Amino acid sequence: MVVFAYTLIRAEHSDSEKLVAKLKKLRFVKEVTSVYGEYDMVVKTETNSIEELNVLIYNELRKIPSLGATTTMITLQQK
Repeated sequence: MVVFAYTLIRAEHSDSEKLVAKLKKLRFVKEVTSVYGEYDMVVKTETNSIEELNVLIYNELRKIPSLGATTTMITLQQK
């Protein structure tokens, strides 16, 4: 089962270009977009399972020092 998710990210500093480049190199990351508002970026991911999504979020995303808070939304299954 393919799992699509969007993760909203707050960056801890203003050098967002480097953070975007770093995020784009992560496996399962399909798109990174800088946005205005409460969050600084939206990351679109595609994994093969919830377990892979957990690994991405906890073992890869959250270990990036300049990354602040995250909120992840898993999409509804498309028909």
